[in-house]
Amino acid sequence: MQWSFLGASALAGLWMIVHAFIGGRECARPLAQDRQLPDALRETMLLCWHMVTGFLGLMALFLLLGARGVEGMALAGTAMAAAAAAVGLLLPPLRRVTYGLLPQGWLFVPVAALGAWGLWGG
Repeated sequence: MQWSFLGASALAGLWMIVHAFIGGRECARPLAQDRQLPDALRETMLLCWHMVTGFLGLMALFLLLGARGVEGMALAGTAMAAAAAAVGLLLPPLRRVTYGLLPQGWLFVPVAALGAWGLWGG
């Protein structure tokens, strides 16, 4: 069992649960109920929210498979975590908002770090 991948998988799974339940309550539900937004905008944003839920679930699954010795899956899960961290850390300054408003990118730094550590033999 590769413990760094297992830890990364557990964190990714936790972030998926946080996204699904807290994000659902704070973001997806109010968005779904907002009838002032154009239908195409509202439904596209909800589609993206559900895609992120799937992305996070796959990240956790791939890292779990990596913990069980499937190195290609570990690489895929680590790449997904690194991409999520990069987008999440770059977007707030590009949009001129604070990390207090969009802190989510920081959640994926330890997932990517644990995955990278596992890929480098940790």
